[in-house]
Amino acid sequence: GTYLIGRIVCFEDPVVAAKQPKFAIRTSDGGVWRNRAGLAWANPYNREYWDYIVDVGTAAARAGFDEIQLDYVRFPTDGDLSSAVFPGKRAEPAAATIASFVQYVSKRLRAEHVRVSADVFGLSAARDLGIGQLPRRIGPYLDAVYPMVYPSHYASGEYRLPDPNARPGLTVARSLADFRDRLRGQRAKLIPWLQDFSLGRTYTIEDVRAQIAAARAAGSAGFMLWNAGGVYTSDALRGP
Repeated sequence: GTYLIGRIVCFEDPVVAAKQPKFAIRTSDGGVWRNRAGLAWANPYNREYWDYIVDVGTAAARAGFDEIQLDYVRFPTDGDLSSAVFPGKRAEPAAATIASFVQYVSKRLRAEHVRVSADVFGLSAARDLGIGQLPRRIGPYLDAVYPMVYPSHYASGEYRLPDPNARPGLTVARSLADFRDRLRGQRAKLIPWLQDFSLGRTYTIEDVRAQIAAARAAGSAGFMLWNAGGVYTSDALRGP
């Protein structure tokens, strides 16, 4: 009775990019480009790498996973981007490249009878972040979109809030309103990632419950909690 989701990190793939430079974003001198953390990235324009992601997803589907969740479905955001070289770069917006990738992978994986979803930044519905994530462009090809609406990740002034991190319920509600608008009429369900970790201030059970209540009030098709250490506030799931 357990529903299994297999999460696949797509373009931030330091192992493949380092061992197979043909798949990597490069530098002007031919080396492998790396972000601020020293991680190599796969090149979103490389269609052979798209097939690699399909192969990984297919293996997961055949191992018994019910859903394949694509993460890091975007261009890099940090590091010396001016030095990044993208072999095979096409004259198209980044959002068109990512949408084509999602369409291709989803079509191939559905042949394995699994659902396909993707994680996106919490602000991707509010504006074009320039990294290829536009919910309205990828929504038609997915069964679910998982926005990472962690209140600690919103700067002062977002959603007209002086400190979004201090108003977790309201921040989640306003962010999901944008996603509902962008996904209206599309097949993809809206399922947010909610914050169950402390960053900027100590998060309490009330903070987690406020986010859950906001997700439910927004009509989301469920929610997921994130804590990098795997330590969750399970009592928040039982209600007040």
